[in-house]
Amino acid sequence: MTTRRKAPESSAAAGRGGTGKLKIAQINHVTTMVKDTARAMKFYHDLLGIKQIQSQVPNPNITWLQLDNGVMVHLIETPDAPAKPSNIHHAFEVVNLEETKKILQDSGYPVKREGVRFDGQAYFFIDDPDGNSVEFCTKSGYAPAPPRP
Repeated sequence: MTTRRKAPESSAAAGRGGTGKLKIAQINHVTTMVKDTARAMKFYHDLLGIKQIQSQVPNPNITWLQLDNGVMVHLIETPDAPAKPSNIHHAFEVVNLEETKKILQDSGYPVKREGVRFDGQAYFFIDDPDGNSVEFCTKSGYAPAPPRP
């Protein structure tokens, strides 16, 4: 008869009552595949205002950007851009959704889809210069929530 040993409980799990579930603090970074870093920087840095930071790896194909809250955006230059399938995207919460939409549209980025989620979060999607889907959204409760089906 074989008996299985119980894995030792980690101190982290013990501190949470032994649930074994991870506790994620926040998003650290998102990655976006781009064909031309200079063109992508005109969008992510110049238009969206995400600051460039020093790379932390020896790979010249990755450009590191960072939001004011510390979350990073890594632009990975590759001929395989954009990432597939098309439902892969990242979302940026903005202070003023309508102003953001106008600035993007005036800069040649038409809205592909928009709406309001059941929690009242308004959103819209555009494609970046490489065809990656990018969402801009508000906090929950921004708009009247539509009825659930």
